[in-house]
Parts: sequence; C-alpha cells; structure tokens
Amino acid sequence: MIKNIIFDFDGVLADTFPFAVNAAMEINKELKLLSDEKINPEEFRSLDMEDFVKEFKISKVKLLFFVLKYRKKLQKEIEGLPTFNDLPHVLHQLRSKKVKLGIVTSNQKKIVQKFLNFNNLEVFDFIFSTFSLFHKEKALLNSLRRFNLKKEETIYVGDETRDIRAAKAAGLKVASVTWGYNFESKLAEYKPDFIINRPQELLDLLQ
Repeated sequence: MIKNIIFDFDGVLADTFPFAVNAAMEINKELKLLSDEKINPEEFRSLDMEDFVKEFKISKVKLLFFVLKYRKKLQKEIEGLPTFNDLPHVLHQLRSKKVKLGIVTSNQKKIVQKFLNFNNLEVFDFIFSTFSLFHKEKALLNSLRRFNLKKEETIYVGDETRDIRAAKAAGLKVASVTWGYNFESKLAEYKPDFIINRPQELLDLLQ
C-alpha cells in the first residue's frame, strides 16, 4: 500500500516548460551550446536529456554554467509561473488522506519553497534538493533514509525519462505524468509503473 508520494518539481508541480524554453534560448545565445537551427522546443519533449547532452557533445563545464544561469533566471520569475489545473485540489486531498508528501528535485530548495508559498501548496512534509541532473537516485535513497520511508510504501512521480531511470535505480515504483517535459510516447518507452494523464488519477495510486 502506498503511504508516501515523492514528487519531482519542474513539469510535475510547476508548469515551467514554456519559461524553460525561452530561458534556454536566451542562455544558448551566451554560451553557444547549439546552433539556432538545432533548437526545436517541441523536439526536446521527445528526447532523453542524458542522450541529448551526449549527442550534441555538451561539456560538463558548459552544462554547469547553463544550469547556474537558468536557476538565476528562474528564481526571479518563479512566483509568476503557474501550477497545473486541478493539481492543488488533488494535493490537498492526498494530504487529507494522511499521505506523506515530499519533493525530490534538481532545482534549488529556495526556488521550490517560493513557488509553493505563492501557490498555496504548503502540503509537503519535506523538500530534498540535489544539484545532480542525472543521478537523482542517490537523492531518492537519501530522502528515504532521512525521513524513514519504506520503499514498498513509496512511489516517485516524475515527468521525464531520467525520473523513471532514477526511481528504478533506487528500487522505487514510478508514475510518469504526461503534462510535463517528455511526451507520453517517450515516457512509455522507459516502462514506468503508471502513466498519469490527469492530476485526479494521482489518487488512484493509493489503491
């Protein structure tokens, strides 16, 4: 029985994709990671991020600079970004059912907290932040230990293929939402335990 739900942040709780596309294009002009003709925002949704970085030979140094610049921009704009329709109501329902709710994200804790406060989503028991984009399984395992969560009672909810990989590496069940960064067809390739098309379906995870 699921008693704990851990959420990713970007693309699951916060609708950051439109902002991320615009910010990425601005930062790309500074860092010149990709030529303009290689930037197709919708195409990004059908790609695995780790494969994307390898394919276009983006160095770790440039990726680090990109992440730092992106976070700086996001911190300034986060209060103006929306959540998803019906999601606040569902989160409060989960809370009323005594489900422990957490967030494990590669975003900064202060950015996440700012967003939650602005959108009246202060229903989470913990926020666990990791700087790593590609090895979130370590953060998931650390959060399980720190907050005394049992794997068999916990599920991770993400929106990208890297979330599926991380959850499986950590030995957790994973639910992939289709309103985030990766297309449903791409998510399905990585075989999550559940595919969630509407926030209301999150309640079914408890059954």
